[in-house]
Amino acid sequence: MMISRRYQRIILICILIWAFLYFSFNSAANFTRGAASRLSARPPQRSSGGHATAANNKNKTKPVKPEDKELVVASLTGDDTSWLDQFFGEWKKNIYVVNNQSAPLTVSVNKGREAMPFLTYIIDRYDSLPDVSIFIHSLRYQWHNEDPMYDGVPVLKRLRLKHVEKRGFVALRCSWTMGCPSELHPTSPSGQSDDRSQNEAAYAGVFRHLFPDEAVPDVVGAHCSSQFAVSRERVRARPRMQYEKMRKWLLETRLQDQISGRVIEYMWHIIFGMPAVDCQDAGECFCQTFGLCNLTCTERECEKRYRLPQFSTIPQGWPETGPGSNGWPERGWAD
Repeated sequence: MMISRRYQRIILICILIWAFLYFSFNSAANFTRGAASRLSARPPQRSSGGHATAANNKNKTKPVKPEDKELVVASLTGDDTSWLDQFFGEWKKNIYVVNNQSAPLTVSVNKGREAMPFLTYIIDRYDSLPDVSIFIHSLRYQWHNEDPMYDGVPVLKRLRLKHVEKRGFVALRCSWTMGCPSELHPTSPSGQSDDRSQNEAAYAGVFRHLFPDEAVPDVVGAHCSSQFAVSRERVRARPRMQYEKMRKWLLETRLQDQISGRVIEYMWHIIFGMPAVDCQDAGECFCQTFGLCNLTCTERECEKRYRLPQFSTIPQGWPETGPGSNGWPERGWAD
């Protein structure tokens, strides 16, 4: 069958049009893919200061720096802790109310005095500790506060945090009255029935249970009265499970609170890496811990810093009422 010249021309024109459209479409697609590839390969746009754009910065979160110091407070329902906000408003405060299960911070069982809230804080905050944790009792005025009028405010205000970090552990006392240079003799207890002797008799057994790989010290000497500051590194020198073991023992022991709490009181310094007898020269301690230098001191005490009172309960209304009576020092005695 013969095709006329007219139809041949029509077929040829159709083929040419199809070829033109085919090559035009492919060229455009290749160009688009190449442009997209080049755009995706470009580095992030930067500002004139050389920083990534704000859009990229939104996805970056700065690590949260822990607090440099925190107070850990052992308290009972009704204790007046308002002085902490009054004088230390910017400090973070962890106030444990040990006999109130509805309190924001409390303990599972109120046993072992301040040892229970202190251990609970360490266990719960082990991974988020501040540089320095300061462990105190709740009341502003206490017989054992290292101050001429037994005031806790100047004690905390003078505390030198850098020294705490350097030394690792410091008691909030420097005078040797009560605890130094030798409070307990665990390996040779006296066998008497007074409170100190009962603590001494219980100490060795508790120590062996809590620290089976450590030798029971022959002599234990440290400042009373479970108020101290400790660095994060020194807390973490022991694994969390050891603190959990201490708390478990405290929960399960049949010892009376006054004994179990006192035994732990004279273990804190050892727990945090200090020698069994940790009784620093008083003048050196006042200077390094509180910045009170050039005092007149003996090895055991410094003049006009502390008087051991006859009673352990501060008079109600102190210091407006009470000074100068019943053996309590007069106001201004250290001026």
